[in-house]
Amino acid sequence: MGEIENFKKQGTRIFKVGITDDSSIHLLNRLYCVVFLIILAMLVSSKQYVGNPIQCWCPAMFTGAHVKYTNNYCWVSNTYYVDFESSLPLEKEIRVNKEIEYYQWVPLILVFQALLFYLPRMFWKRFGGYTLLNIKKMLNMAASAGYLTGEERDKALDDIVAYLHKYIKIRNTISSPHHKMEIAKEKMSRLGLHYGNYLVFLFMVTSFLYIMTAAVQIIMVDIFLGNDFKNLGFEFLSMIFKGQKFEDYGRFPRVTFCDLDVRQMTNVQTWTVQCSLPINLFNEKLFFCNWLMLVSMVIINSVNFLYNLISIFLPFRTDNYVTKFMEMEGVRAGRINEKQSPRYGEVKKEFVREYLRHDGVFLIWFLSNKTNQVIASEIVSKLWQRYTKEGLVEAKLHADDDEYLSPTAASNA
Repeated sequence: MGEIENFKKQGTRIFKVGITDDSSIHLLNRLYCVVFLIILAMLVSSKQYVGNPIQCWCPAMFTGAHVKYTNNYCWVSNTYYVDFESSLPLEKEIRVNKEIEYYQWVPLILVFQALLFYLPRMFWKRFGGYTLLNIKKMLNMAASAGYLTGEERDKALDDIVAYLHKYIKIRNTISSPHHKMEIAKEKMSRLGLHYGNYLVFLFMVTSFLYIMTAAVQIIMVDIFLGNDFKNLGFEFLSMIFKGQKFEDYGRFPRVTFCDLDVRQMTNVQTWTVQCSLPINLFNEKLFFCNWLMLVSMVIINSVNFLYNLISIFLPFRTDNYVTKFMEMEGVRAGRINEKQSPRYGEVKKEFVREYLRHDGVFLIWFLSNKTNQVIASEIVSKLWQRYTKEGLVEAKLHADDDEYLSPTAASNA
């Protein structure tokens, strides 16, 4: 009983994920899909190495050792499929062309697929380090602040805001002790990859890589299996809806044939034996689940990519998103205030587009999704206070109306 409880605890730890520095869709790809594929690989391996993946019908003259050798030989040397309505081809080349070459390698295919699903995560971690911003640390700090009250909460949030403010200041710096590095930064800034867009650019590239990973796997498995894998799921679903029993003997034959060459003194005798592949009954359902997962991930990742692309790069979307959090904390940015003080609306846009920029809005979105909207709104409010206390911004606001110098004054207006 103790071992069972330990196994349950380990399984719960795998699927119970804490705060991570990627989105839920990315987590679905790089964790749950990986775990699913590894579980399938383990199940197939147990079928292959614990049970009898192949059983050949040998001539009566074969002894037990001969039968065992035949089974092992036919498993590693590939068998070929010919339906019972056709006669066995006499030409060896035709038999070779009909060989089934995948069933021994199914566990390795699945493990390789799991690795491919994790590659975009490695890309995100590798290049995300260049920002000098520990996103996971920031998210954990915000999550911990959510359980605090009073001065402790304000202190924790001030630390997060100071951390973000320092990152924003460093982010906007092009100067470098190395001349070549400074030139590279200038070129990146012209492309929008340095001045507040690097994290967003990296996130979108990672999202695109998840799309490509799932799509490439469909093509890869189709080529490796050589049995029109890309249409497997459509045919399976069609037969289910028609109420038919799905038995795909063409792709996953249960009965195959194997040519066995036996050297006897001065001559070589060829035996053709009929073999049963019970493992293919399992492979058939396994690859349907594999196909269903890959097609689903292509669709989910594509929709997520397009949604993020629209949300991030449409200016009014980012303005409205940040304004929502400002209003939650009393930093009113509604139409009435903008009519009374046009400079307020102008400064607010500069706060979003020049100070926060795409990376800052992206980090606020992360904070809101990984912790809660209350924490995100308090951090936005404190960032706004820091921004409006800077000399040029304060002068702009003061030139029009002193009441807009602070969020408290704005909320009392």
